Parts: sequence; structure tokens; C-alpha cells
Amino acid sequence: MRIVIVGGGISGLACYLFLRKLVPSVIPTSTELDITIIESHAATKGLARGSGSLDQAAGPVANTTGSALGLAPNGLAVLRDLDETLFREIANSGYPISHFHLANAKGWSLARLPATNQSTPELHTVLISRQRLWDCLRAHVPDSAFADQKIVSGVTYTKDQRSVIIKFTDGTSDLEADLVIGADGAKSVVKRSVTGDGKIDEYPAVFDGLTGVGGFVPSSHLPQCEPRGRMTVTFGAHGFFGYGACTIAHQSNHFAECTAPPGNEAVWWSTYETTDIPDTRNFDKEDILRQLKERHAGWKDPTINKIVDEAAVDSIYPTYITPDLPTWHTRGLVLVGDAAHAMQPSSGQGAAQGLEDAQVFSMLLAHYLERHFSQSAARAGRPIPATVGEAVDQASKKYFEIRKPRVKRIVDRAKQMGDTKRKKGFIEEWLTYFILWIIGKSHR
Repeated sequence: MRIVIVGGGISGLACYLFLRKLVPSVIPTSTELDITIIESHAATKGLARGSGSLDQAAGPVANTTGSALGLAPNGLAVLRDLDETLFREIANSGYPISHFHLANAKGWSLARLPATNQSTPELHTVLISRQRLWDCLRAHVPDSAFADQKIVSGVTYTKDQRSVIIKFTDGTSDLEADLVIGADGAKSVVKRSVTGDGKIDEYPAVFDGLTGVGGFVPSSHLPQCEPRGRMTVTFGAHGFFGYGACTIAHQSNHFAECTAPPGNEAVWWSTYETTDIPDTRNFDKEDILRQLKERHAGWKDPTINKIVDEAAVDSIYPTYITPDLPTWHTRGLVLVGDAAHAMQPSSGQGAAQGLEDAQVFSMLLAHYLERHFSQSAARAGRPIPATVGEAVDQASKKYFEIRKPRVKRIVDRAKQMGDTKRKKGFIEEWLTYFILWIIGKSHR
């Protein structure tokens, strides 16, 4: 059985690891399992990745979007289910967040919101650089699993319609597979064949008018009396600014279950509204810095002032949203992560939902493959997928039924939160502050 994962980002690597964990135990030893990750950029362990582009052919190394992310407790729980060692590596590679401090440009505190879940022990959100998260996942995937620096031009089917064919832009030989997982981001090539005839993207990713810039600074830029476990997010009339530690002090193992002293590195990011889509491969850093200083001039938080005065822009990332797709699957094809549901960063759930996708689909695929290969299902009178292809399709259908409602709720909430980062008039600005204050009151 051959499975091809298109895209070697967070969702693609997680799919590989879950499939390798769950599928071999449910198929006969005589059935060879071949899982290949196709990545358009170099995917060498420890290789620094480029930043900011969603274009599949953008650069020589696998791309990132944004400097860092907050990996929510539900995403960490998925990683714990996958591999305890991997979970601990990732948790201790970032900074545990116990609460979000919401403030406004006037310097007023608006709310303190929890960043933990209700499990026992509770898990904290972990603020971690995208590079470190990817590095941790990549370290657990063998080099032999990759066919990197190959760009997929499209997917189609064999004449008998039983297998999927992957085609490449460089004209190299097609690859045939029983299942193709599209983990290739908001501008997914696989999506074209899931939602249409494969020739055009009938549901192209949409720029939602928000752009983020960000980078890293020494944690000494943070307030000396900064409470452990705090991440600050500040709202103003012309955008949004966030900052927080993203590493821990040496040997401060926390496993996301408690706060820890910060390490030497902090991350900052500023989100603002713009009508023009920035060129992520060729942008004027000096002009971006000038705009950053103009946007946050007069903001009262001295930490923001210090960061803005001394910042270097490491990344720029326009926000793309995947439209509401009618389906995430078709015969032998399935979408995960941003390919299925790219959402606003304000959701705080982008990476976590990609991880949930990987876990749920892999579990369902293992379940239906077990039914196909097992005689016990027949004796119990349960329906049995007649072929591997039927097992794949039944797993894909159930995956969409389970995941779509949950993702839609998150996307709808993120849309409301994302609107608070846009330009606001006087009344809108103060209404935003009031609403955030009310939200904070409800969590006390």
C-alpha cells in the first residue's frame, strides 16, 4: 500500500508519524506499507527554513509563515498521544503560557484570559518558534521518507480509476499511490482535484486584508517584573501588537504542565490592515520598519516602544483564508491542515487543528483498513470495505463528517477576533476595548 503526503510542513509530518504508528499493526505483514512525503523545498534536518511565502516554488528551503506560534493545549494533547518523547521535546522547546494579558494602546489592562485547558494535570499553551516545532517533528521522520525539492503539478487517476497519479513540474516519472494526502497549504495543488477537475482552483485562498510582521528579540526586552507564563497582546486603532518569551531557561523542564523561567529569546508580532498584498519574497525591510514605528507611535507600553525602536523584521506574512470547502476528500484524495481550512492566526488554532486532522484521519484509516483485512468483522456481521480504496474512501468520508463542524466553529470565532485587528474609528476602537473588558470580567 502506497500513501503519498504532499507537503512536509507541520501537518504533513504529523500525518506521516501517525500513519506509521497506527497503520502497520492493522495490515498483514505481507502488505508492504510505503509512505512518502513530497516536499517542494529542501527538508534536511536542522536546515533553516525560509519565511513568509505561500508559493510552492518560492525558495530553496521549506517555508514558514510567521516567526512563532502559540501551540494550544489541544494540539499538545495530540502530540502526547502520538509520542511522549516528541511531546516533551516540543513542550520544552517553547515557553509555557498560563494566561494572555490583553491591553490597549493607552496602556490600560483590559483582561486576563486563561491559556490552559481543564485536564489533570492541565496543559499550558506553548509559545514556540515555527522553526523549532518543525525541527522537532522532522527529527522523528527518517530521511528516506522524503522526496524533496519536487513540485507537484497536479493529481489525476489511472485508467481503471483505482489509483491516484501524482505529476511533477520537472517532467520526472509520475508516482502512483493508493492515497494522496494534501498537506500542501492554503494554495494547495491537491485541493484542485478534490473540489474540481484539477485544472483550476475553484476555491482559491483569499487574502483577508490582514498582514503580520514579526521577529525575535532578547528576552531582556521584556519587563523585568513580567509574571511567569504571561503573553501580552495589545489592541489599538491601527492594529495589534503581541510579545512574549518563546524559550525557557536551561534545564527548566516544564512539559507544558507549569510555568517556567524564560530563556534568552522573545518573539514579537504586529498585525495590521492593508489593501495591497505584500511581496513576501522581495520587500523593503526599512519601509516595513518605518510603517511599524508610525503604526505604534504613541502607544503607552514601554516594552512595545523598546521593541519597535530596536526591532529587525524577520518575517512578513499576509493572512490567507481557505474558503468554506464543500468537501475535503474525493476518491483516493484527502486534505488536512491549511489545505482544508487555513484560518486567521487570531484563532490560535492553526497548528493544533492540523495536528487534530492528522490524528483523526490516521485513526479512521487504521480502523477501516482493519475492517478490510480482518475476518472478525465479517463474523460480527459488520460491513467490510471490499478494497483498500473503499477503506480509504470510508475513512475520508467519516473524517470530514467529524472534523468539519469543529473547524467551522473555530473559524467563525477567529473571524470575530480577527476583526479587532483592523483599522478602527474612534467609536469602533472604544467599543473593542469595552468588549474585551467584558470578556475579561467573565473569566474572573
